[in-house]
Amino acid sequence: MEITLKHNLGFSWYKNNTVSIKGYFYINDTFYEKEKALNLLSKITSTDKFKEVLNTINGVFTIIIKNKENIFIASDVTRTFPLFYTLQNKKLFLSDDIHYLKDTFNINDFDAVSEIEFKAANHTLGKKTLLKNVYQVQASEFLIIENNHIIESNFFYSYAIEKESSDSYAILKNKAINAFENTFKRFINSLNNRTAIIPLSGGFDSRLIAVMLKKHNYKNVICYTYGRKDSFEIKNSKKTAEVLGFKWLFIEYNSQIINNYLETNEFKEYAHFAGKLSSMPYLQEYFAVKYLKDNKVIPKDSIFIPGYAGDFLGGSQFLKVIPEKLEHHQIVDLIISKKYSNFKLTSSNKKRIKKEVEKTLLDFDINYLKKNPSSVFEDFDLKEKIAKYIFNSANFYTYFGFEHRFPFWDKELLDFFKKVPVKHKIMKTLYDDILINEYFKFYNVHFEKELQPSEKNIYNQKVKNQIKPFLPTFIKQYLIQKNDWMNYKPITNQMFIAMTSNKLSVHKSSKNYNEIITQWYIYYSKNKIN
Repeated sequence: MEITLKHNLGFSWYKNNTVSIKGYFYINDTFYEKEKALNLLSKITSTDKFKEVLNTINGVFTIIIKNKENIFIASDVTRTFPLFYTLQNKKLFLSDDIHYLKDTFNINDFDAVSEIEFKAANHTLGKKTLLKNVYQVQASEFLIIENNHIIESNFFYSYAIEKESSDSYAILKNKAINAFENTFKRFINSLNNRTAIIPLSGGFDSRLIAVMLKKHNYKNVICYTYGRKDSFEIKNSKKTAEVLGFKWLFIEYNSQIINNYLETNEFKEYAHFAGKLSSMPYLQEYFAVKYLKDNKVIPKDSIFIPGYAGDFLGGSQFLKVIPEKLEHHQIVDLIISKKYSNFKLTSSNKKRIKKEVEKTLLDFDINYLKKNPSSVFEDFDLKEKIAKYIFNSANFYTYFGFEHRFPFWDKELLDFFKKVPVKHKIMKTLYDDILINEYFKFYNVHFEKELQPSEKNIYNQKVKNQIKPFLPTFIKQYLIQKNDWMNYKPITNQMFIAMTSNKLSVHKSSKNYNEIITQWYIYYSKNKIN
């Protein structure tokens, strides 16, 4: 097997004769990265030891270990540093750069079904990429390779459970507070006094990060908010930073920042780096991070700390996405209707994707029908959209040379919240109770006008979503532009113009701006757009 590792932006690969590691992890409360992680992993010489360590470590990492007989490979639950592989002339080739594999072996055949999946979900499904016969190591997946054959492939972490916790609400609340405290102590220790950069929205997740840094008397903190100058995010984010005594910056997404970005080599390189022929290159924070770096507003060794997927833990999908009494036979159709809605699917394409989703669920857990149905849905979402779309967006930090941390994705928090009963996840009851009453009120950062939707808001939105498909196009366009706080219309319009000027067909249903980005990216990847 031949291994080629090329990407060292933000996080670098650390290697010796047998081990390559990118990222970091904890064992209990001890932090491992760089040489310290390398030394620990070098002691792994057997399959059993490899699996034992995977069940022990807690972090954001990709690991490659070579011994005399086998090669062990693993990617953590976020899939932050994906690896890609292909079999050519009976030999396996592995790289963190899918374009290296594409160019080396002249692989130019795009998979038609994967393209449809990509347009509909903003990423490819399972181990597939947009290229035929090129695959990816998935979130929380491990591979064991012997003589250029994958002899074992499985997942070392699952969010699916057999039964919910039977603890009382009071006990659950105490356990949750302990999990938050332990998690944030680990995370803050890992910063080693480097500048913490918080993308501070008006919501709860990033606010908790700011509060925890204040609680632990962490001094080197800079907060920033970005988008249109009339963004609803500004008021609460600015007030949070002011109350906590942290520096706050606003980066306006005006014409000076966003005009003609598509013509720059820097963005074109970013699109390849972030998309990796498997995920939509996220644009949202690209301009903000570029601004902070170009204007030397933050130190070079700063660490970005987004509040990724905290609301997922709390249960934000219940009521909005997952019905309270989901049954096993409904899971596949629910996945397709809720997670593959970015692009209009024909009935035949729906059937194709349905088969692929059914297969992927079995790959994740052959016994998933014995698990709690809503937790199976969440596990699928965690390994697919959350990993390949949400966490993949962190590429705009690493592309510009910065590290990041994901405190909400600590294993202790995951293990706790996956067992919280659904009745306490609806309206994020337990999660919001802890954040508001144990943290925000104490630090005076709970405000009268919050961005958290009420049950009535969610119900009204469901009704609106049912009506939307029947509205005239000009009304749908007005509604999406009205809520365009990130100024995505002028950003994606440049992509739309690039496609139409090259006489390429563009599907535009006014659902959201991602449908433009995914189509542009596929054309760009096929060299149909310069």
